[in-house]
Amino acid sequence: MNPVRLLALVLGLSATASAETIQLRKAGNATVVSFEYITQDETSIMVKLTDKDAVLSYKWEDLDVDWVKKNNPKIWAERELLLASADGDKKMSKKDAEVDPFAAEFVATDAKSLAKNITIALQDGLKGIDIVKIDVVCKEFQLDEALFWVGYEDLKKASKVVSKTEVVSKTEATTEEKVEKTVAKPRPAVVTGLKTKAAATKASTRTPENLDKDAAAKKDYDADTKPFNAIGYMRMLSEGGSKGKPAWMILRRATEDRKNILAALKKYETIATELAEKPEAKASRAEILVLKKAISSAIESIEKVNRDNSAVEARLQSDCRALLNQLPLR
Repeated sequence: MNPVRLLALVLGLSATASAETIQLRKAGNATVVSFEYITQDETSIMVKLTDKDAVLSYKWEDLDVDWVKKNNPKIWAERELLLASADGDKKMSKKDAEVDPFAAEFVATDAKSLAKNITIALQDGLKGIDIVKIDVVCKEFQLDEALFWVGYEDLKKASKVVSKTEVVSKTEATTEEKVEKTVAKPRPAVVTGLKTKAAATKASTRTPENLDKDAAAKKDYDADTKPFNAIGYMRMLSEGGSKGKPAWMILRRATEDRKNILAALKKYETIATELAEKPEAKASRAEILVLKKAISSAIESIEKVNRDNSAVEARLQSDCRALLNQLPLR
């Protein structure tokens, strides 16, 4: 960033009548910090701590841009307009680094703060799979394609963090309504001659609605929208049956999603183990160990979700539900 422009902006802070408050988060760091927004360019954003005079500049490449995009739409819209501008760069000074709230990740001190950190980490965006011949896959696992697309949309809704009661009730209502409308009722079989062949051809033809949903899903994947997250996967898997099956079908093919989910869970499994041994966490040690057990069980079950395992196990459902019950979802 141009030094002259930087100086002018800093000097002009006192004259700002009402600064816009924004929230930022660094990639791989559960801490969310509120700032007063100053300005940005295509490579960095300048902010001021709300309770201090320190002015800080962060490179976009160091931030969790998916999270920033979701939670600060106005700032992101401005960023998109700046992407065509000339390159600018400003490294954080040593003095700035001393007051940087992201200098260290917020350290959990008890079961409550540990659960909060895990919840934030499990909200990171996940990409899903490139939809290829999903009709063939549905036939392989005896799931109507229309029901798969209902589950696909429910997985996106479940990935939005709201109250557990609200998301489950919405998912149930959505599934019941959409399945009733989209899943065709079985027709009597035709057993003779050309009628049999015609019926088979018609049955194998994909509906325009399913083709449209297929195209939209591919577009989302190519645009790297990352509509899912670990919370969403576990919410749907915990439903089991026809509601959980689409999420399982996606996850067993989404290698990167599984890798990221397991990495986050294993990280906090280690943190929980270490925290349980600290004297300052003694008061909530029993709760920490319960949470750690839920994490460990979820890891074990999710590791079995892969291309080589074609069975949906009941334990996967119960382990996902048990972990979700330990998290402060809102």
